[in-house]
Amino acid sequence: PDKAAKLLAGPWGVRPVAVDYETDRLKPDHPDSRIVCCAVSDGVVTLAYPWHGSAIAATKELLASRVPKIVANLKFEQRWTLAKLSIPVRNWAWDTVLAAHALDNRGGVTGVEFQAFVLLGQEPWDAAVAPYLTSRGGGNSANRIRECPLPKLLEYNGMDAIVEWHLAHEQARRLGVKL
Repeated sequence: PDKAAKLLAGPWGVRPVAVDYETDRLKPDHPDSRIVCCAVSDGVVTLAYPWHGSAIAATKELLASRVPKIVANLKFEQRWTLAKLSIPVRNWAWDTVLAAHALDNRGGVTGVEFQAFVLLGQEPWDAAVAPYLTSRGGGNSANRIRECPLPKLLEYNGMDAIVEWHLAHEQARRLGVKL
C-alpha cells in the first residue's frame, strides 16, 4: 500500500478526528467532479494526501469506522462522501459551522478562517490557494484547484483539518459540552 494508506490505517483510536476534503467544485453532481485531496487530524497527527490509490479505500475505512468525526460544514463532506465513496460517514461528532451559529448567530462569522482568528488567534492560511478555489459559474462549475501546486494545496488542506480539530474543542469548551 502507498504511504498515505499506511498512515491512515495507523494512529486513529477513540479520539475525534477532523476530516477535510478539497474538491474541484462545490457540488459532487457533475460527472467530472473530483475530490482532489483530503486531510485528517487528531490534533496531534495531521495527514494531508492526494486523492488517489489505496488512500481512497483507507479513507473510506476511516469514515465508516466508529472514530468520532469533526468537520466544518457537515452537509458538504457528507454529500461528497456519499457521491464518491457510496457510504454515509459514521459517527459525526461536531460541525464547527453549526457550533459557530450556536455561539454567534450573525451572518458571515461561521467560516473556518474567521472562527480560527476569533477563537484561536490563527492568522489566515489561504493566500496561496484562494485564487484556485473560486469558479466562474454555480456549484457545479469547476474551480482551478488542479492547477494549484500540490505542496501548497496539501499544506492548506492540512491546516484546515488541524484548525477544525482545535476549533471544535474550543467551541465545545465555550458551549460547556464534552467532545
